[in-house]
Amino acid sequence: MIDLKLREVKKDLSAKELEVAEYIIAHSQELKNVSIQALAKLNQVSTSTILRLCNKMGYRGFSDFKIDLISSLPKNVTNDILQDDIHLTDDLQDVNRKVLIVEKSSIDETYSMINPDELNNAIDLLINSHKIVIFGVGSSGLVGKELEYQLIKIKKDVNCHFDAHISRNIVRSLDSHDLVIIISHSGETPECIELLKIANQQSIPSIAITKMGQSQVSGLANIVLHTISTEHVSRLIPIRSKISQITLVNMLITNLFIKQYDEKLKFQTQHRKARKFPHLK
Repeated sequence: MIDLKLREVKKDLSAKELEVAEYIIAHSQELKNVSIQALAKLNQVSTSTILRLCNKMGYRGFSDFKIDLISSLPKNVTNDILQDDIHLTDDLQDVNRKVLIVEKSSIDETYSMINPDELNNAIDLLINSHKIVIFGVGSSGLVGKELEYQLIKIKKDVNCHFDAHISRNIVRSLDSHDLVIIISHSGETPECIELLKIANQQSIPSIAITKMGQSQVSGLANIVLHTISTEHVSRLIPIRSKISQITLVNMLITNLFIKQYDEKLKFQTQHRKARKFPHLK
């Protein structure tokens, strides 16, 4: 788990932060009773450096960091695709095998990065919001459309447009009882940043589904749900990021359905077959 988070934020770390992170990984078994002051002294850095590292890795503080470090158990994860891209010379079976490994590892890693408190807060926002605007560019937009479709099932007033101009106009009509959801793999999509700035100006709550680490999107959103950022195969085929986003959306929607399960949803579930296949009666 710690190794995964370090990999996700590595490029955002300063030289000193990276040294501390690597020290922690190398000495994880010895850190159970080490204070932040002692760790700072061991690495000849300030405690603020360690706190910045913890924040960049998605922790609220050093205590949360240590709890996760101590509770993390080694996992047998295959590395044959994580170290090796899909090549043009690969035959059909090799490509299929590698795609399968990429998808499986993407799901596992996304699950490992879920912050339960943030997810619960996001679900509560979805439940209580009057109107919802979802926006993403490219494949992130397609994931946004899937989220829109699922929210429509529970009668939410939701819009997901690929046109940034339309989305801007809709967001400008919202208020503090509504919600903006931004999906951005990089966290630096200009249209997404602009929508979040508008949301902040109007005190509209916001959720960002984006990579772990520092980005303008994660800095502007009220709630951040992390997806994996590494993309080992060509970005022309964004398998890892797309699977990670879809996995997170499925977790969000499934938990939302459970929280909102009532007689109306029960009726819809029980009569779904009759609605979809009336000719089978």
